[in-house]
Amino acid sequence: MDNLFHKLEDLSKVELVNLLNSIFSDYVLRMHWTLESFERDVRENNISLSESFVMEVKGEYAGVVLLSFRGKRAKIDLMGVLSSFRREGIGFRMVDEALKIAKWNGCEQIVLEVPEKDSTAIAFYEKYGFRHKRNLITFFIKRPGTKGFSLKKSDSSRIIECALSAISNFKRNPEWEREPSSFTHLEQYNFDFVENPEGKERGYCIWQEKDSLFYVRDAGPVKSSSYREIIGGLCGIAKDKGLTPLFPTVPDDDPLFLEATELDPQVLLKQSEMIYKIH
Repeated sequence: MDNLFHKLEDLSKVELVNLLNSIFSDYVLRMHWTLESFERDVRENNISLSESFVMEVKGEYAGVVLLSFRGKRAKIDLMGVLSSFRREGIGFRMVDEALKIAKWNGCEQIVLEVPEKDSTAIAFYEKYGFRHKRNLITFFIKRPGTKGFSLKKSDSSRIIECALSAISNFKRNPEWEREPSSFTHLEQYNFDFVENPEGKERGYCIWQEKDSLFYVRDAGPVKSSSYREIIGGLCGIAKDKGLTPLFPTVPDDDPLFLEATELDPQVLLKQSEMIYKIH
C-alpha cells in the first residue's frame, strides 16, 4: 500500500478540521471542532503541529495523529482513521510512525486514553504493546454540597504552586491534563482560591463555565484542608451558580476521585489510560 505522512502544519486549518470531524463522527467518543475550538485545543494540550501528522493513502487523507510532548514522554492526544480506510492496517502504520517520532524526540514512553466502551480500540493498542495503567473517570455530582464557600480570584502562578504542593502532600500522580505544567496554557479558565464561610483559603480550583456545567480542570486543598472539604465546597458554589459540577478524566487512584465517592458521583465516562514503554 502506497502511503505518505504529512505534517499537520502543511495542511490548512480548514482542511484539518474538516478531516477531524469526518473521522470522529462515528467514534465511540464523538467529537466536533470549529476552527476556534481546534486552535484552542492545540494551545491547551501542547499539540505539536510539526510532529503531528496525517496519513495519505492512494491520494486521499485516511487518518490523523495528534502528538504532544513533555520531557521524555509523548502523548497520542488523538488518533483516528476514516471509516472507508479501516481494517486495512493503517492504524498500525500510524502508531509505527508516532513511535518513530517519539524516539527521535528522545521519549521513553507514550501515553494515550481510550474510552472503556471502545473494546476494539483497546484490543488494537494492546496488540501493539500498550498496557492499561489505570482508569480515568469523568463524573458529575448532583448532591448540594457545602453552603457558604466562595471563590477568590487569583493568578495562574500561585495556583500552580498550590497544585505542585498538593502532588507532594497528597501523593498525587496526576494524568497528563492535570499535571501543573499544562496549566499555563489554559486561556479560558478561572484560577481561584476556595474560601470557607469564615473567609479562609482552604483550596484552589481551575474551572470554567461550560454548557451549564461547573467544569473543574483541577482542584485541591491547601494547608490543613482535605479533598473532601474542597469538593463539598465546590459543589455548593456550583449549585449557587445554577451549574452542575463536572470533574473530567480524574484517575481512579487520585484523592480527587477517592474523596468524591462520599458524595455519590455519577460516572459519565470511563477511559483506560494506556502506556507504551519505548526500549
